[in-house]
Parts: sequence; C-alpha cells; structure tokens
Amino acid sequence: MSWRRRPLTGNSDQSRSAHIELILRQVEALPTLPAVAMRILSLTANDQSHIQEVVDLITTDPALTAKVLSLCRAADLGIRHEVMTVERAVTLLGFNAIRNAVLSMKVFDTFGSNGQPQTEVQPLSRFDRPGFWRHSVAVAVAAENIARAHPDIRDITPSDAFVCGLLHDMGKLALDMLLPKSYDRVIELTELNQGNIAELERRIVGIDHHTAGKRLAEQWRLPHKLQDCIWLHGADYATLPQLEHKRLVGLISLADLIVRRQHLGFSGNFNVKESTGKLAEELGLHVELVEDIEKSLLEEVERRSEVLGLGEAPTRELYHESIQRANEELGRLNSALERRSRIAVSQARILEAVTQFHAEAVPGRSVPDVVHAVARNARHVLDEGFMAMIWQPQSGDAQHKWMVMQFGFNARPMRSELIAPPPHAPNLDELDPMGPAAMNLVSIIPWVSDYLIEAPDVRKIQMLPLSCGWGTAALMLHDRTSLPQWQHLSALTSTWGAAIAAVSQHEGARRLGEQLAQANLALADAQDALLRNESMARLGEMAAGAAHEMNNPLAVISGRSQLLVRELPEGSTPRKHAQTIVEQSHRLSNLITALKLFTEPAQPNKETANLGQLLDHAIDQVKHKLDKLADQIQVDISLPESLPDVAVDVQQIEQAISELILNAVEADGKHHASIKAMLSDDRRSLNLEVTDNGPGMDAHTLQHAMDPFFSAKPAGRQMGMGLTRARQLIAAHGGQVGLCSALDKGTTVTLSLPLDLS
Repeated sequence: MSWRRRPLTGNSDQSRSAHIELILRQVEALPTLPAVAMRILSLTANDQSHIQEVVDLITTDPALTAKVLSLCRAADLGIRHEVMTVERAVTLLGFNAIRNAVLSMKVFDTFGSNGQPQTEVQPLSRFDRPGFWRHSVAVAVAAENIARAHPDIRDITPSDAFVCGLLHDMGKLALDMLLPKSYDRVIELTELNQGNIAELERRIVGIDHHTAGKRLAEQWRLPHKLQDCIWLHGADYATLPQLEHKRLVGLISLADLIVRRQHLGFSGNFNVKESTGKLAEELGLHVELVEDIEKSLLEEVERRSEVLGLGEAPTRELYHESIQRANEELGRLNSALERRSRIAVSQARILEAVTQFHAEAVPGRSVPDVVHAVARNARHVLDEGFMAMIWQPQSGDAQHKWMVMQFGFNARPMRSELIAPPPHAPNLDELDPMGPAAMNLVSIIPWVSDYLIEAPDVRKIQMLPLSCGWGTAALMLHDRTSLPQWQHLSALTSTWGAAIAAVSQHEGARRLGEQLAQANLALADAQDALLRNESMARLGEMAAGAAHEMNNPLAVISGRSQLLVRELPEGSTPRKHAQTIVEQSHRLSNLITALKLFTEPAQPNKETANLGQLLDHAIDQVKHKLDKLADQIQVDISLPESLPDVAVDVQQIEQAISELILNAVEADGKHHASIKAMLSDDRRSLNLEVTDNGPGMDAHTLQHAMDPFFSAKPAGRQMGMGLTRARQLIAAHGGQVGLCSALDKGTTVTLSLPLDLS
C-alpha cells in the first residue's frame, strides 16, 4: 500500500501483453533440434523420398543408429532373426515410425534426462525432471497401447500416439528453463492448492505450458498434429475444433488422465475428477480394452524407459513410487482441506459481519453515525482492542481537514477531533487501497499519532484502508497483530468504505441543495429589492418633478387661504371653508415632503439620546395627531434595565416610531399598543417591537404594507406613507424594519437599530 493513485487498467493490460510476448520470444530462442533430426523429419514427411537417403542420414549418427536398432528389438515385429542393419530397420518400421522415433530421441537428448541441456548445470528446484520424463513416457506408452488395441480406428497410429504422448508437456520444460524461480513458485502453489498447474502458470508467469509448448513446436517446425496435441490436450473433448486429428488430441488427454490417476511421475495437475471411461466412450474406444491397458501400464513403462535411456526402474520400484506419490498427494490434500476449513470459518465470519452491517443500516444517517456502525461491526472480525477512524469531511471549512474518531471498549466513542494535516499530506482518496492490508501508522503518517491519546502504544497501530469506487473513503486504525487474509477482508472493508462514501456523498448533495435553496431565496430577495429600488427611483424622479412644480402654487394657495381665515368673520361658513383649504394644503405639503425622501434620503444628524424619552415624545406626537382620541390611547412600554443611550437623529427616530405607534393604536379597537425594547444576543443592536391586538393583515396586505401609497383602509382615510417613511428613516441609520402579522392575531412591527459602540 502506498500514497499513489491506482494505475489505469489499460496500461496494466498493455504491460501484461508485452510481458507475455517477451516470454514467447524467449521460447523461440531455445535450442533447435540437431541438423540430422531436422533433415530426417523433412525426408520422412515427403512420400517421394528414397529409403536410402534416410538410411544414409541415420548411419552418420552412431548414437541414433544404435537407438533405431534397439527400437526394432523392443518392437514386436514377428521376425525370427535380429535386425542388424539400419536399412532393414527402416524397411520394417516404416517412415512414420522412424520419424517419430528420431523426434522422440533427439528431443530427449536435447533436454537431457534431467530436463536441462546437457551443458548447463541448474540449481536444485521443485521441478522433478526425472519424474517429469517418467510421466511423459507413461503417457506415451498408454497412448501407444490404446492406439494399437484399436486397429480399426484409422485416424490414430501407435507411433503418432507415442511421440505425441512423450512430448505433450514439453512446454513445462521450456518455462522451467526460462523462468526457474517463477516456475518454482508455480509448482509450490499448485501442490499447496492441489489444483491445475496450467491455471497458476497463467496467473504467475502469464502463459501456460500449452502455449509455450506450441510456440516451441512451431519454432522446430514439428508436424501440425503434434503441435495441436501439445496445445490442446486436456481441453474438454466436446469443445475441441473440428480437426483431422481431433481424436488423437483426445487420446493424449485420456492417456494423461490415466497416468495421473496412477500417480506415475510428475505432472503438476492434481485434477483427476474426470472419468476415463466416459472420455474413452466419447473417443469411440472400447472401455474394457482401456481398463486392461491401465493394469499392465507399469511393466510397459519400465521396458520403454530402458529403451529411451531413462535408466533401469524395476516394476516394484515404480509401484512403490506410485504409492509414495499417492500418499504425498493425500497428505497435501489433507493439509489443503484443513487450510480451506480455516478459510471457510474466516469467510463465514466476514459474511456474517457484512450481513449484520446491512441489517443495521437505516436511512438518514450522518457520516459519524455510519463510522460508529463500522466500528461496532468490526468487533466481529477484529475482536476487542484500540480502534480509530479517519475520514475527510466534505463541508465548508472542514473540507481540507481530517476527522479522527477514537473508540474504546465495545466500540464506544471516546474522542472526536478535527485536525489539520500538514501541507505535504495528501488526500485520503489518494491512498491506494489495493496493496497489503497491514501498514504501520508511524512509518506512513506519523503526525496523526500525536492525536491518538486513547491508544495504548502508537507504535503498534496499523492502518486498514476502507475503499470505495474511486479510492479510499476512510482509514481504520487498530492494534491487532493478526488479520484475516486480505482477499477475504477486502470484501468487508469495501462494504464499509462504500457505506461511508455513499453517506458522505448524500450529505454533500443535501448540503448543496440547502445552499442552492438559500441562494434562490437570496436571489429572490435581491430581485425584490432591485424591483423595489427601481420603483422607488422612478417614484423619486416623479416626486422631484411634482414637488418642484407644486411647491409654488401650493405656497400661494396656503398663504391666500390663511389671509382669508384672518379676514373672514369668526364662525362664518366662508371662514370654515378657508380653514379647510389651509389644512389640506398643509397635508399636501407633508406629502411632498415625504416624497422627497425617495430623491433626497435623509442624512441623520446623530446625537446621544435616551430611548425612554424618545418613546414618550413619539407617543405625544401620536396623541397630538389623534387629539380627539388622546384620552383613549394607551401604550405599554417595556424597557430592560441598564439600557444604554443610543446615538440617533432624535427627530427622525421619533417620527419613525410615531408612525409605527400611530398604525398600532388605529388598528386596535381599544386604541391600545405595547412597545418592548431589548438588546440582541451580541449586544450590538437594539430591537424595538410595536405590537397591537388588531385584526391583523392578510397575505396581500402583508406583502404590500411598506409600498408607498398603499393602505388597506377605506379611500380617503390615510395616504399610505407611514411604514414607507418609517423604513426610509430607519434605513438611513443602518437599521431594518420587519413585519409579522396574521388575520385575527394582531400585528408586530420590529425595528432594529445598530448601536454605536464607539
């Protein structure tokens, strides 16, 4: 395990393909057959060749001459006199037998009786070369005898069956010569798992002995039927392609199965579940004859091994060797069963932990909840001990920090802390989760150990990655000395990591949704404010023009009407009319003054004032405006103790508060209202609530209550500028005005003013 991003799958596949191609090129570079053997193979493959050419070639090689003559003696040809000449031997055996005999002998000589070139000395290895050749000879003898016992089958001959059986596994020799250490590991794991050596060859080396042997046979230009037997033997007979020599390939598979079942020599394939009788029937062979050949196989192997120069091996010794190999295989099988039993128990515990973890899952959990559930679930696999979890929150300021949660006995949370990693520390999802399961904390991220206060000994802390689809979702820290095998434990850690990652993503999506909702609300508020400001701006432009055009005529009207009031007799009707003109001109003047607030915002002239006095003056203004109801107006004031003085423009604030009180007493049938003052929690602003018990506002009224000239009262009663004017004056002080109202529940207007702490 390391701090790196996982490699891309495509690059890994390309590297593997290049590795396999390199091995195949090395196979092609192995020693070729001697020139004499290659020439004889060429001549015997041509029906037009003359027998004397073959004889002349054989006689040039004394060792080959002796082998051919001994082959005549070994074969039962039904002749009385011993064959003394090569010409006679070639005539009796035929081109096909000579070709196969020469091929077998020269391949055997090329690799030597120990499976290695005669000129090289190889160190000791697990590859049993004498046992390999004994197995190969046994397969050759079995295939030859089965073919000889079925003369009616024309597409297989005894000589072809012998040479194909002898050389069917020569790819193993090639792999052992090229990659001795890797092939030792292949054999070790095959014996440990009691499996098929070809599967482990592909997993460890990259190719199996079938492919390596086929490439070597192609390099030596061996007959196609021999190439296919080397390549395809052992495959399911029903799946083989339609070849002219398909039955020959199946025969080699049958002979190999027979020899492996009798534990003759070294094969590396411990899979003997297939039935020889069933395979014989598929090949169209007589099962009784095949069984008879099985019984006499040991004696024939002894005789043919001597002919090929493997040394004398008495039948009794072969029997003992077969029994010994069977006992060794039985011992390995028992060990494998015990190991698999322990693995099954471990897998059952892990499966039970996965099942229980999913059973306890509930919707709506947070990341800390899931992390705690992981810690509880881990007790089923890791037993008791120290445990901590590390993950990276995905929210706000904590996004670049690590959360460390430590657990005690029974996975009880002991301590949680948000820590800031050093600048060089990578993100957790960059940790490669495909490496070894155990990783020492101090050697990888030592700075985390400073926060593990609950750990008995931080030097023993190991890290376990909890992976998800895109990396590592969290780290589990523990002090266990042993863990289940990583290939089993990784299923559980992936389940934990996926759960943590899923909840983290869900929380991120939910948080993003909340942020989007807040942004939408802010955008709506901004749009409303923008629309309101544009409306106020247009109204201000109109008010500026109207005020300029109306002020002079209004001054004339007001002045002339006041003169008429003084000159007309007291109590006369004309004087009353003149007085009405004066009052309405004053009202219109106040309206023009209010409109100027939109074009010329009031600039407060702040001074220190007492809030209680401001409220008293505002109430007096209301009573003055409603002089006929002055005796009925009742305003209850609630002020906190030790309320500081405020720095405000006294006239503007008194006007704003009086507008709020005026609306409240007019809304209440009893002309009562209450005022409550309080400081904010941070003591940076003063909040003033003016409440009435009137009929309240409907949704339409509440939405437009602060719009200029809006009034829910009958036409002619109010000009609808009170709340608008109050908000403008409070805004000039950096404050806000809020409304809360509902039908039949009264209305509360909240005025918030920032305090001048300086």
